[in-house]
Amino acid sequence: MSGSAFDGTPFKRRMSQLRITGGIFKGRHIALPDTGKARFTSSKVREAVFHILGDVKGTRVLDLFAGSGSFAIEALSRGAAWATCVEADRNTARILKENLARLSLNSCCHVLVMDVVYAIPFLYKKASLYDIIFMDPPYERGYIGATVSLLEKYKVYSDDAPIVLEHSKRETFTVRDAGGWHTRKSRTYGDTVITVLGAGEPLSKGVLNEEAGGSLSGVF
Repeated sequence: MSGSAFDGTPFKRRMSQLRITGGIFKGRHIALPDTGKARFTSSKVREAVFHILGDVKGTRVLDLFAGSGSFAIEALSRGAAWATCVEADRNTARILKENLARLSLNSCCHVLVMDVVYAIPFLYKKASLYDIIFMDPPYERGYIGATVSLLEKYKVYSDDAPIVLEHSKRETFTVRDAGGWHTRKSRTYGDTVITVLGAGEPLSKGVLNEEAGGSLSGVF
């Protein structure tokens, strides 16, 4: 494609790039849509997330509000076996698919171009099961509580799966006791907070590298 990010020619002005921080594609770049509206996770924060998670080899990953697919691609680079990306914006999803094609990851990552509110029940009906869930919704719009409520209703994750949330430090949310959720870890990086939730008993070991509710109404 003339002028695309993937044919050796320079990126168009509307495109910027994000660096992969680890694994077999470390140092490679993926394209980002420069819409002026989207917010993208810095390489520093993504690297910190994967330090918290530890070894992700062989895992199945669900990337909600996937954007350019940076979390899923980072996980695949580091050895994850499969990823599903959910992205509602068609232009962003197109760029995500081009990123996967550029890295020859099409065969191990599926992109659902639909809203999360429909994608989670869809995956549940397909009996999909994931070992790690990433969630990076637009800040301060109530998406986290609503999406966690969906995940409580539609169990698309293994019992010990960590759910990694990226949110603003100004944003608070409640993990409902009835759902058995608990916070495993929380780290702050400037305005960004990474919170890792669990749905079962706290783990002493496993996929996490241990150190030291909202309503759907009017949200989706």
